[in-house]
Amino acid sequence: MTKAIKSRAVLLAGAGVLALSMGAGTARAADEAAKGTTLNELVVTAEHREENVQRVPIAITAVEGAQLEKQGVVGFAELGTRVPSLRFGGGVTGGENVITMRGLGSQNTTPGGDSPVAYNIDGVYVQRTTSIDPEFYDISRVEVLRGPQGTLYGRNSVGGSINVITNKPAASFAAGADAMVGNYDARTFRGFVNLPLVDNGDFKMMARLTGVDAQHDPYTENLSVKPGATDQLDRQDYQMLRGQLAIDFSPQARLLLAAHASWNRGVAATATAWWETPARFSTPPLGIPAGSPCDFSTAAKFDPRRVCHDTADTGRNETQLYSATFDYDLPFATFTSVTAYGNSDVTQVSDGDGSDLPLAVGSRWIMKAKQFSQEFRLASGDQNALRWLVGGIYFAGKNFENFGYQDLGYNDLGPTAAFDQFNFFSYGTSKTQSWAPFAQLDYDLSKTSVGVPLTLTLGLRYTHDKKYGFNSLDYQLPQVCGGSCGVTAGPFSKTWSQTTYKVGASYQVDDKNMLFASVSSGYLAGGNIIGLANIYDPETLVSVDAGWKSRFLDDRLQLNIAAYHEEIKHLQVFIQSSTQSGINNVNGTTKVNGLEVEFTVLPTPNLRLNGTLTLSDAKYGRYITTDTRFGGPGPGCDAVTKLCNFEGNQLNETPPYAFNLGAEYRFETDFGAITPRIDTYVSGKVDFLPDNYVTSRQKAYHMTNARVTWTSMDNRYRVDAFVNNIENKDVISNDGLQSITLGQQALEPDNFVYYPPRTYGVRVGVNF
Repeated sequence: MTKAIKSRAVLLAGAGVLALSMGAGTARAADEAAKGTTLNELVVTAEHREENVQRVPIAITAVEGAQLEKQGVVGFAELGTRVPSLRFGGGVTGGENVITMRGLGSQNTTPGGDSPVAYNIDGVYVQRTTSIDPEFYDISRVEVLRGPQGTLYGRNSVGGSINVITNKPAASFAAGADAMVGNYDARTFRGFVNLPLVDNGDFKMMARLTGVDAQHDPYTENLSVKPGATDQLDRQDYQMLRGQLAIDFSPQARLLLAAHASWNRGVAATATAWWETPARFSTPPLGIPAGSPCDFSTAAKFDPRRVCHDTADTGRNETQLYSATFDYDLPFATFTSVTAYGNSDVTQVSDGDGSDLPLAVGSRWIMKAKQFSQEFRLASGDQNALRWLVGGIYFAGKNFENFGYQDLGYNDLGPTAAFDQFNFFSYGTSKTQSWAPFAQLDYDLSKTSVGVPLTLTLGLRYTHDKKYGFNSLDYQLPQVCGGSCGVTAGPFSKTWSQTTYKVGASYQVDDKNMLFASVSSGYLAGGNIIGLANIYDPETLVSVDAGWKSRFLDDRLQLNIAAYHEEIKHLQVFIQSSTQSGINNVNGTTKVNGLEVEFTVLPTPNLRLNGTLTLSDAKYGRYITTDTRFGGPGPGCDAVTKLCNFEGNQLNETPPYAFNLGAEYRFETDFGAITPRIDTYVSGKVDFLPDNYVTSRQKAYHMTNARVTWTSMDNRYRVDAFVNNIENKDVISNDGLQSITLGQQALEPDNFVYYPPRTYGVRVGVNF
């Protein structure tokens, strides 16, 4: 840890100690004090205005921060087990993460592409998934909007949109902190303080400061004893600071200034399935002695928690996000301006070949990203039958990447083969300019003389995207060319435009039941693989949605059901083979059908049950590409041309079924409340690549978490004891093929990243 990071850690720890002495947040205290006799009415801003989530006619899951705490949802990995159709995959390179929703996700780990699931913090679109926070803390709620949000959110939200809503500065003092210790030497300190600064009648000023310091040792052990080896894989060394200043100039005018910064050290632990290409270990002079702990030449010896990397694995990720949100209430509407600037800086060094052999060395992988956005909105009130919202957004991004590696002169065919030595040096800049006007109208017939509780919705957005920049790639094959075989370099520029829409209707059957249906479209911008001359086209889709939102038993049972049918054109798919590396656009129309069910029920005042169910039929359309893994064509491929048609194969990271169940019971005692809770998640098989090879698949699995919470009588003190992944399952989070250029010719063993093993610990907090 650098001196600066150590200083930040000390600062956070000091803030936590101070907050412990002052008490913790009133929001969590109020939630804990609730007896659970009825379900809360959760207010969301999914459509850029405050509404009861049960009255919003879209498929949305909203979870309060207090409920996330109770369920042990620390970040996106856990959130993916609580929300229908959502899956989170950690970045194989340690960089871009993969968020998949309703079959749509991107494995383009270079900054030339975009995620099809939009990620937002307090209404600010964040382009790079490297900026995803691994720790949810001091947040009001998370809103997950499923399906294309092509009208109000627009940019790259074909799969859906995830909005993290933080707790805002309030008019009364509050402070809080907690500390956690666990196995793998885990230790986390979190704290916040809310300060009312000025209260001069209509003019008010309030501030809120939030901090996190989270660390744990590696889950994966590096067995290599080579001089350059390190043992830092999948460790955590994370610090976050978030400051907010809210100014109420008057009852009509409000300004929120926010600054968010994070520092993360560590690198993804990739376990290469070398048993898929055993010649790597048996060919002289690189054969590993029998019985060596670094011999992974057979499946029986493969252990995802033990690797042998003979060169260093180090990484860092620093992000900043600054925003200013101004609201002004006009006599006829509310004007909103959201201005934001963000940047991220990712640097990583990793073992180029993922083994204990001197095959390749990766140079420092550098990715720098900057973004600026300006959004204006004007939203009418809810009093009249016609409710409207109009706006526009401008987005500009600049992403730079520099990456290279060197094959040191060995391959499966022997030390004199043509591809004995292979050097790869690439860099490039991808810039984005995007602008979009949008509007949505809602007409409520219940507020007219017709008197029917039917609301009709029409939304429209026009998006113009331009991507341009510079790519450079230098292949060096000394034994073929005597040096460089030529440099591919030059500028690129491409523009796309798309109109997206939404036509919908909702029917309020009664105060507790609503039916809704819609036809909507979405659009994902095209992009490029930085360093390669591969510019791919946009992805578009049309989705038909229908759903039912309901409450029964005097607000003790909530049941929401949504069904959808998607037709996707030019689906963007990452492919890596002996003939190409980049993004393909699927030739035919890809269709996805799904059913999503969510329920929460309070059978008795102290018993709470919740669950979700996802059923999905997600298959590729006609998709002609190449695949020569393991030296020959696989299923669906022609032995002569080696062209493959993956039509009918299961989409990446989209299991056919998944469900989770949770239960908790609150025991009231003379010394406080004791609440045991258990959550279990079950998933069908997950294919990570379009070829659907059995080696690139996570079999059906289940994981269970358990926790016990004690809360004092006055709700001031809290203790949590937890165990996650009780089964200690090795579950694959993501898969990226080993590079085809490391002397392996057509052989591409899988490169897996895993979810954490069994972890346990105790968290202690103080409330006030």
